[in-house]
Amino acid sequence: MKRRFIFLILHLFIITGFSQQKVTIDGYLNDMQSVYHIEDLGWLWENQLHNRLNLYMYPTDWLRISVQGRTRFMQGNMGSLFQGYGEMMGKDAGWIDATFATEGTYNNEVGYVFTSMLDRAWAEFSFGNFVGTVGRQRINWGQTFAWNPNDIFNSYSYFDVDYPERPGADAIRLQYYTGMASNIEVAVKIDSANEITAAGYFRFNAGGYDFQVLGGVLSGKDLVLGTGWSGNIVNTSFRGEMSYFQDLENFQDTTGAIIASMGLDYTFGNSFFIQGEVLYSGLTKNLGISSLIQVFGSNMNVKTIGFTKWSLFASISFPLTTPLFNFSLASMYYPEWKGAFLGPSFDFSVKDNLSASLIFQGFSIEIENTPRQNTYIGYARIKWGF
Repeated sequence: MKRRFIFLILHLFIITGFSQQKVTIDGYLNDMQSVYHIEDLGWLWENQLHNRLNLYMYPTDWLRISVQGRTRFMQGNMGSLFQGYGEMMGKDAGWIDATFATEGTYNNEVGYVFTSMLDRAWAEFSFGNFVGTVGRQRINWGQTFAWNPNDIFNSYSYFDVDYPERPGADAIRLQYYTGMASNIEVAVKIDSANEITAAGYFRFNAGGYDFQVLGGVLSGKDLVLGTGWSGNIVNTSFRGEMSYFQDLENFQDTTGAIIASMGLDYTFGNSFFIQGEVLYSGLTKNLGISSLIQVFGSNMNVKTIGFTKWSLFASISFPLTTPLFNFSLASMYYPEWKGAFLGPSFDFSVKDNLSASLIFQGFSIEIENTPRQNTYIGYARIKWGF
């Protein structure tokens, strides 16, 4: 409660103190219908009305401020079948509790959840080559697409189809640009459990490639060392990243583990795009996953981005008949589970600020010799931006 109070006071100070300065607002409103078929639970459904607002303020040429949030109203039989569904929606992973949620039921089968959160609230100070950012922000050190072992501050799930902004972190970030393609960063984050993640990062260019190295402490528990790169092999993009994690309490033994990803992508002249990626995780033995429900509901962090020791990803996308109508197909393969994910989607741009999407996600896996589990999810979304 104290953290929420501090946050609201700062929020009001920002709004009132700079209300006469230059302000811009944008965002979107979308409605998404979801249908799920989960074995042993049958058919589930949910409708979500989702609004996002992004407020930017420019009090001076050296100061930029932003407050951004998302508000959702969800109704269906998901909440009535999953105990604690509304409580889960109301959890805030940040040090400051900036999320509100309430839930209720219409009858024994259908319920609703209303939730609102501020996932960005930061002030950015710029002086020459120096940039400092304080508050809830996105710190993205990843290079690859589906999995990011270097993204130690803001991990996310690839399967979340309705959150392109990704989570933010309550952090202080200092950046110094040493050249056109090089910079040094230091960032410190504190989460809801009062655990601190702190790291330094250096990015530079050599031989036509962008390289990065990082090192720090993850959640006060693990030493983390990482590296990554991005560049081209002829006309094909080639990128990758790797992080090493060592438990600080068992620093003298050999409990360290590596998570690494590497990917290629290529765009043909007709806008046909093809992409492939592979992930290795040395930490999967500690996850204890026994069902698909755990995969969907697990608390995502950089150490849990891989569910099996090896994971393979491939995707294609291309316009259908017109650039306004795009088709994409993503797939994953999990060798240890003899399992796969398949995700086709259709996106149609009705006009500049209005789009529609149809998305399907299918999962089929066998975990530790258990019977095969199959789950199918369908989404239909219409989105208006402003």
